Amino acid sequence: MTSVQIVGAGLAQNDTLLSKALETGAISITSTELPSVSDDENASVASETSSQELLSTPSSVKEGDSSTAVAVGVLKIIESYGLNFERSDQTWDGLDSFIPIVTKQIERGEPVRLLLPGFPFKSPNSKDKVISTLPDLGEQLALSHLNGLCENIASLYEHGAEVHVCSDGLVYNDLLGVSDEAVWEYGEAVRQIAAEQDLHNLKFIRLWDLLEHPGTWSKEYYLAHASCIRRELWYRYRDVNFEADLAAKSDDDIRLTLSSYIEFLSKDLAYSKTHESLSESERTAAFNKIAKSMMGRWKAFASALQENRGDFVRLSIHDSAGKGKLSLSLVPQKKGSLGYTPWHSSIAIELDGSYRTVHASEVRGTHKLIYRNGRPWFYRAKSDMFEWTADDLHVTFEHLYPCGIIIRPVTMGESSPSPSIRTLPMKKVRALSNCFSPVVLRGFSETTEETLFIEKSHELGKVLVWPQYGIMAKVKDAGRDDKNANNVTSNEAMPMHFDGIFKYKEIEDPVTGEKKRVLNPPGYQYFTCLATAPKGSGYTLFCSSRLFFRYLAAPWSAERLEPVTWGTVNTGFWKQNQEDLKLVVRHPVTNEPCMRWHEPWSKTKYSTCKVIIENEEQGLIDVINQLIYDQRTCLRFSWEQGDLLINDNVSMLHTRTAYESNCDREMWRIHFD
Repeated sequence: MTSVQIVGAGLAQNDTLLSKALETGAISITSTELPSVSDDENASVASETSSQELLSTPSSVKEGDSSTAVAVGVLKIIESYGLNFERSDQTWDGLDSFIPIVTKQIERGEPVRLLLPGFPFKSPNSKDKVISTLPDLGEQLALSHLNGLCENIASLYEHGAEVHVCSDGLVYNDLLGVSDEAVWEYGEAVRQIAAEQDLHNLKFIRLWDLLEHPGTWSKEYYLAHASCIRRELWYRYRDVNFEADLAAKSDDDIRLTLSSYIEFLSKDLAYSKTHESLSESERTAAFNKIAKSMMGRWKAFASALQENRGDFVRLSIHDSAGKGKLSLSLVPQKKGSLGYTPWHSSIAIELDGSYRTVHASEVRGTHKLIYRNGRPWFYRAKSDMFEWTADDLHVTFEHLYPCGIIIRPVTMGESSPSPSIRTLPMKKVRALSNCFSPVVLRGFSETTEETLFIEKSHELGKVLVWPQYGIMAKVKDAGRDDKNANNVTSNEAMPMHFDGIFKYKEIEDPVTGEKKRVLNPPGYQYFTCLATAPKGSGYTLFCSSRLFFRYLAAPWSAERLEPVTWGTVNTGFWKQNQEDLKLVVRHPVTNEPCMRWHEPWSKTKYSTCKVIIENEEQGLIDVINQLIYDQRTCLRFSWEQGDLLINDNVSMLHTRTAYESNCDREMWRIHFD
């Protein structure tokens, strides 16, 4: 991973000052490459930097850093997912204790291994809490979130990371009246989601793996031996001196876990036939007894994990003090909020594009239940934007992680023709793009008919005409390699940016009559894909401003960034110096803060871009550049031939990854307001 930083500069008052600062060296450009991690067992000893000093540094490394320094960088990334970090911006209490574990994994050239107990089975309360006994969008989002954590680590450490998910379903299910078969079916469906979504950083552990009975066993074997496995766990790992009441008084983590068990039991077993005839006091006593039994089994399960996976970084879905594990929310919530786990909730998609874990009873009146392949999948806030049957179209909406949506037509069979883009309700598509960008229309016909493509653009809004090429640009590799060529029409990777950074308009002050040039970029982009790059290349990346500000860590905030201005010095095709560019603008429809940024860029044979922050710390550049590529804010989109895509150019930043030269990759692009 390369980071480009401009340091040591004062405020740039005009183009001349900015250029002079760059020429005289008042601004220095530094580039740090990903280190090659040493296998030397003494690498951590040779480092002169103590782990305590490293804890105060950002999660970035440079060539030659020790394994300990890399380990701290990795743990800093893991820390950023934690609840305690989001709530207090304090260093994770358990970080220091995991440095030796991660350092050893790095010294051996292994993936960093994390352990998460969870994904047991769906809550037995399908009336109030969940929508079925099988996984749904909640589990898919959670698994994607965990896989993204590993990908973020891979951007820093070449061997990446793995999250090992160990289901605790068989540990407790009999206490809640959930069958062993339901646990099996849920676990198999979770694994299927991981496979379908290509979440290759996730590994799954069954309870028998902890008991030294590893193997790929069948469902029949599982059901025949489930009760034996449960008993063996208890007899091998139980703590005969454990007493939940006493432990609750002395151990914060145990107290928090017991409290959460009692809370969810009252809801999980609300319709249990075993407890329906009991009085309120009898039910409370019964739930406390079950909770204590669960705690005893939890202690045995935790001991088995420690004995068999003690050299893993421990993650937890329970609130904790953070000393021996990192507590995190599996589905993104409001900052610092744990929320419900996917197996205790349903997903609600709101009209601002956000995901929430809710109990089904909370949203049945305001949200519509959406099915996927015949299974209940999530709730979505009701809106005409999603109602296309009035337009004589039957479509499905696939919501992506971390952002974006794919809309597909529902065909009546293989012989049924795909509907044409002529029928698309473009006003609804435009409205969706304000909060759900990028909006991908996949599986429709006539997407590459040039006249029709242009015709439909006029239904989206006011189409922009560019002096260089008119209404539509044909974006493909032109094969030029001279410095003054346009990097857009090359096969190079591009910087994260918004379109129209060089598009200005002149405005006049109504009082003073003073004229001023102000930036006037287009509001939206409209693409069609004629041909794709080879698989694994030519991705388009989209960074959501809403998610950027959600994950922006203190001391930074939208309020602090809003007054910030910045400037650029560009060479080559885009040769131009700029100043007084607003870093944050308000969205014209939602009024939400939106990032307006062009990544500093020198990794090119074409136009380079140097950036200075004019009225804030220069370290902000690195903060932005790291977060715009974070898996929690940035969608990696893989094109398919015939895709239409509409993107909000105000709320989203975007870029392109490199692809091989002379391939057929080609996009048509139109801008509109």
